[in-house]
Amino acid sequence: MVAKSKDTGIDPEAVAFDTVAEALKEYTATIAEDDRPSASAELGRFSRWLGHDRTLGSLAPPEIGDYSDHIGAHGTAPDAVDRLAVVKLFLAHLKKKGHIDVNLAQHLRLRRGRGASTGAKTTTSSSETGARLTKAGHQEMQSQLAELIVQRTQFSEDIRKAAADKDVRENAPLEAAREAHGMVSLKIGELEETLRGAEIITERNGAREKGVVRLGGRVTIKEVGSGRATAVQLVHPDEANPLSGKMSSGSPVGGAIIGHTIGEIVTVKTPAGFKKYEILKAN
Repeated sequence: MVAKSKDTGIDPEAVAFDTVAEALKEYTATIAEDDRPSASAELGRFSRWLGHDRTLGSLAPPEIGDYSDHIGAHGTAPDAVDRLAVVKLFLAHLKKKGHIDVNLAQHLRLRRGRGASTGAKTTTSSSETGARLTKAGHQEMQSQLAELIVQRTQFSEDIRKAAADKDVRENAPLEAAREAHGMVSLKIGELEETLRGAEIITERNGAREKGVVRLGGRVTIKEVGSGRATAVQLVHPDEANPLSGKMSSGSPVGGAIIGHTIGEIVTVKTPAGFKKYEILKAN
């Protein structure tokens, strides 16, 4: 992109960059040395979310807003504000240097109702507590992450091709590619948050005790009212899959039975009312 003249308010001596990674490298060098490590880490997450090879011209306001929502949903308000401030300075820098035509920084703000209200603590993120995952679940998430990164690269290419059509007023392929890229990037961010600092459950760290329901363990429970028995594995919410017999520890039943032993009857408040479950097996 050619730098614009001085009367536009843009630095006429700015060096042109094509990709997010190139612009990020240039910007990082301008950050004060003491602030560089933390800022680089945050900007690296933002770059991965967008796609390192994304062209600057393909960046759109909606996906910047999506990133704000993603940050707001994974931390406390003060922390989210600080993280977004780092990215906002980067986007403002890109506009000032003429690398982008649209002021994307103004679209980077926390929205009310998305878990970022002032003074309120949001649902604890995986990166704060360290998600405890089964070995199989951890491997499955890593595989899914790798597949999504490949998909995002393809969507980035689709955006580049669609953006080549100068008439963007009714460019359906461009909008579709941007929406798909945003959804995939959001999922990638969620997986990275979960895997970052995750702990794989083993017999040693799983606090294994015979006959006690634990995270990562297998349990058979019987609904007292109907007499129906169900065998499941109790797992972290991010690897839960009812079709595979993996019950979320964050579900009403899963959260209620943790720590209980064989033979106990646990009363659970469910959307359908109170139900009683007897623990038949736990290992």
